[in-house]
Amino acid sequence: MRSALSLRPRNSWQPGSVVDEVTLDLDTRHRRRIRVVGKNGTDLLIDLAKATPMADGDGLALEGGGVVVVRAAPEPLLEVKSSSAEGLARLAWHLGNRHLPVQILEDCLRLRADHVIADMLTGLGAEVRAIDAPFDPEGGAYASHGHSHSEKTHSHD
Repeated sequence: MRSALSLRPRNSWQPGSVVDEVTLDLDTRHRRRIRVVGKNGTDLLIDLAKATPMADGDGLALEGGGVVVVRAAPEPLLEVKSSSAEGLARLAWHLGNRHLPVQILEDCLRLRADHVIADMLTGLGAEVRAIDAPFDPEGGAYASHGHSHSEKTHSHD
């Protein structure tokens, strides 16, 4: 079994160093330690110093050399559209106010499937469609790859 001890941002390694790729859902892409099997059969232990969000296209640096590329797995999502850029920004604000992971694309937003949120968005005038697609949401403003909700740093009071 090979070990990956560090994560590298997408495109920060030589293409010839790629030995395999793993396709993982969002939850599995935010782990400290997990065993996975690559597309080409590489048995891999991801053993990072701390739980680290992995984005689509990031690379896991292997002990002894080489890189395994991380791919976002298709998941059940909601694709959200609006008739205007202003409407889409308003919908994004409502989703952000609920601290939901959201992927921002050129003409739509994507988030995990949730019928309550779908009803809310529809009530706000959004066009909402259920899809299966890779999910690679924004990382958040409070950390390089994530958002911490500790009481000391973030409150809604």
